[in-house]
Amino acid sequence: MMALFPRSSHRRIAAGLMSPFVIALLLAPSAHSSALTPRVINGLDSPPYAAASVALETSDSYCTAGLWKPRILITAAHCVTDEGNHALVTAPSDLIVYSPGADRNAGPSPVTVTEVIVDPGWRDAEADIAFLVLSAPLGTPLITRMATQDEVISLTKAGATINYIGYGLTGPSADENSTVSDVPLGVSQRLDPDSDSGGIGTFETLGDGRKGTCQGDSGGPWVIQVGPELLYLGPLSGGGGPPCDDPEDLSWEYGAVASLHVSLINRALAAGGEPAAVQSPASLRTCVRVSGWKTADCVRGTSWLYDRCWEAPKASLQKFVEGAWQPVSVTTAKRNGECQKQYPYNVVFRGDEATGTVRFRVVLPKQKGLRGGGAEQFVVTHPTLTGG
Repeated sequence: MMALFPRSSHRRIAAGLMSPFVIALLLAPSAHSSALTPRVINGLDSPPYAAASVALETSDSYCTAGLWKPRILITAAHCVTDEGNHALVTAPSDLIVYSPGADRNAGPSPVTVTEVIVDPGWRDAEADIAFLVLSAPLGTPLITRMATQDEVISLTKAGATINYIGYGLTGPSADENSTVSDVPLGVSQRLDPDSDSGGIGTFETLGDGRKGTCQGDSGGPWVIQVGPELLYLGPLSGGGGPPCDDPEDLSWEYGAVASLHVSLINRALAAGGEPAAVQSPASLRTCVRVSGWKTADCVRGTSWLYDRCWEAPKASLQKFVEGAWQPVSVTTAKRNGECQKQYPYNVVFRGDEATGTVRFRVVLPKQKGLRGGGAEQFVVTHPTLTGG
């Protein structure tokens, strides 16, 4: 018998630096405070991609942004919208930006923000992204292009190391002496191949507990050098664990896959005087509905994820083709602490279906720890075009 619930992914979100009052509401103070450290946090001074990062100030917070196009920045939606109704917290013209990779002590740039493009109804990490259109070019972007969802999934499966650059706190969030950095600081982390999303909609990294992002780093760019190209995965949305927060079982960060937001991208490109992006399969929404469940799990793009807890580790994936079940792949699942005790093994399958409706089933053969075998069907569909 399988567990009747997916793995939980409820984790700390807002990584932007708010006023002390807002921080007190969002993040409960730690009972233990670490000594102030000199970097964000223990990151690299003068990182190689410093010019991809821009310090950003709103009326009551500090964040970071990435320079995507000469007149377009990308940051986190929660940096520029209210946590409750998601209305803009600061008029676009009141946002303060600095030169790419600059020392904040040199003063802000004369370039202003003329428009903020964000989904006003965003509700999750996948949609935690905003585009800032500028009055004039801010600099020459280091970023070559956005990584596609398929590229993010492949990088995630490979556990690739990606790079972050930001202007966040230089010490733990609970330490009253922690201050935001005046210069961009870099952190490299490995993508987590065992994350809940697997690179579908969002991506997640594993930290080492000694260096990582903190409040004020929200919205900063995650990038990776692939051959001659510097690919942009998306903005930092949040994370948890040391060194920013109290110790947990691990340290992690996550962000939204930027290339999926085609409609926002095209609006920003038009406003920034750039050619429109090519419409892509990312404009689809892929839904997975497990047999017996009233609701489906939907994400942008054509890739899907089956992520469930079972009582035994060995499982096979089968696809219904021309009236018969055909084998697709097999896996031996690992134990996962987020699964219930009676269903300790986290069975994960991923795939990509370009069009139509496809039926799958997961079958657990007879094995130690499983009484009588087990099976579950699910359907993958692409019901609507969303435009990004």
